[in-house]
Amino acid sequence: MKKVAFLFALALCFAWNCRAQTWTYIQESVITYCANNTSSCGNFVGTMLPTQANTIWIFGISTTNDVTATVSGGGATWTECSTCTTYLSGFRRNRVFYAIGGTAGSTNFSITLSGSSGSAFAVTFVEVLPPAGATASFDVGGATASSTCSGTCTGVGLTLSSTDVVVQFLNRTAPANWKGWASPYETLPNGDGIHVNARAGSEAAPSVNVLPGATGAVFSAIAFKSSAGSFTPPAAGPMSLVSFVDPDPSQGLNGLNCAPSCGLTVPATGSGHLLYLEAANTSGVFLGNVSGGGTWVVPTSCQVKGGQSSGNALSCAYLLSSSSTPATSISITMAGNANTMFAFYEVATSSGTFAFDTANTATNAASTSPSGATLSLSQGVTDAVFQSILVNGGTSSVSYFPDVRGCQSGCGPQFWNGQAASDAILNVSGSVPVPKYSNQQNNATIVSGVAFKAGSGTAQAPNPPSGLTAVVN
Repeated sequence: MKKVAFLFALALCFAWNCRAQTWTYIQESVITYCANNTSSCGNFVGTMLPTQANTIWIFGISTTNDVTATVSGGGATWTECSTCTTYLSGFRRNRVFYAIGGTAGSTNFSITLSGSSGSAFAVTFVEVLPPAGATASFDVGGATASSTCSGTCTGVGLTLSSTDVVVQFLNRTAPANWKGWASPYETLPNGDGIHVNARAGSEAAPSVNVLPGATGAVFSAIAFKSSAGSFTPPAAGPMSLVSFVDPDPSQGLNGLNCAPSCGLTVPATGSGHLLYLEAANTSGVFLGNVSGGGTWVVPTSCQVKGGQSSGNALSCAYLLSSSSTPATSISITMAGNANTMFAFYEVATSSGTFAFDTANTATNAASTSPSGATLSLSQGVTDAVFQSILVNGGTSSVSYFPDVRGCQSGCGPQFWNGQAASDAILNVSGSVPVPKYSNQQNNATIVSGVAFKAGSGTAQAPNPPSGLTAVVN
C-alpha cells in the first residue's frame, strides 16, 4: 500500500511539474493617477492589477521635491525601506515602501506626501511571489545616484543573504531600449530592473544603457529573501530574445502608412531564429502578406476584430526558421489600406527547432483588468508565448509577462501608445499563466495569444490546478 501511495505521489509530481523553487514576477504597474505638483493620490483600480495572495508589494515613489511619504491600504502594514531612500538635489527624491501578506484583490491604496511633489510625482507598483510554500521577508536595500552619468549608468550593488529577488527602481532617466538593463537583470515595462533568483553573496551593481542625451540617474534597490533560504534556481531555458522592434516616432506615432504595403526596419536577423510580427490598427484590416528573412505564415487563428470598436483589429505573422542571409527590413502588405503599428520579435533557441504550437483569441467585456487569451500548450516541449491586446486608451501593465518595454521611449508594455500592447514570455513548459491587463478606461477589449514550441522536456500530464504558476526561467 505504501508503494502504491508513493507511486501516486510521484505521478502527481510529474503531472504538476513539481514547481521548482523559484521567485515569480507578477506585475509592474505604472500608477498614472498621481499628478505632478500634488501631495496625494489613491484608489488605483484600472491603473494597476488587483493583487494576488501571499505576494510582496512594493511602491517606488519618486518626486522632484525633497518630501517624505506614507503609504496605506490593502489590509497591510507598510514599511519604508530607509536604506533605499536617496535625494539628488535638482534631480529626484526616491522612496521605497513594501508590504507582505496583504489582502488579495487590492487596488485601493493611498500615498500621501508631506508637501507638494514638485514637477514630478512618479509612482510604480511591483508585485512578486516567493517560492512555493515559502514565506518572504526583507533582506537588504540600497541607493545610489549620479548627476553626471550618461550613456551607461550604474545601479546599486548589494550583499544578499539567500537566493533573493532584487528590484531596482530607476528614475530621472530611462533605459535606451527594451534591453537596457544588463543581464542577469530584465528590463521591466516601466524601465526598472528585476533579478529573479539572485544568488546569495555579492550582487554586482548592474549597468543600464540609458536614453541618448540623458544625464543623471537615481537608483533605489530592494531585495527580499524567503524561508526557502539559499537554493539552486531553475536552469536557464534554451530560448532567448534576440531583438524587439516597434516603429520609432520618425516612422509615425500613429503607425506605418500601409497603403496597403509598407516596410519595417529591423536589426540584422540571425539564422534559424523565430520571427514574430504583431499588427494592430483601428481600421479593421488584418495582415495580408509578409516577406523578408525567409518564408512567413499569416495564420487566421490570431486574427480578431471588435472590442470597443468594430474597427479594432489584431493579427499576426511568423517565420519559424530565419534565413542564413540576414534581413534588415520586413516587407508588409496589409489586406487593405490602414495606418498600422507593429511589434517585431526575434527569438533564438539552443535546443531543437521552432514549430507552431497553438493560438487563441478572445473578446473581453468591459473590465478594469481584462484577461489575455487562454492557451493550452503541448506537453513535453518548451514554449515561447506572445500575448497582445487592443484597448482604446491604452494599458499600463500586464501580469507575468516581463518582456518587453515598448515604444522605445517608454510606454510600458504598449507597442502602440494608447492603443495596443504586446509582450512575451519564454521558456515555459507544460502550462502558461493567463495574463491580465490594467484598463482604467473600463471598456471592451480584444486579445490574442500565440505559442511556439521547440526542443523536448519532461513528459507531463494535464495542466496544474489553479493557483500554481508555470515555471518560468
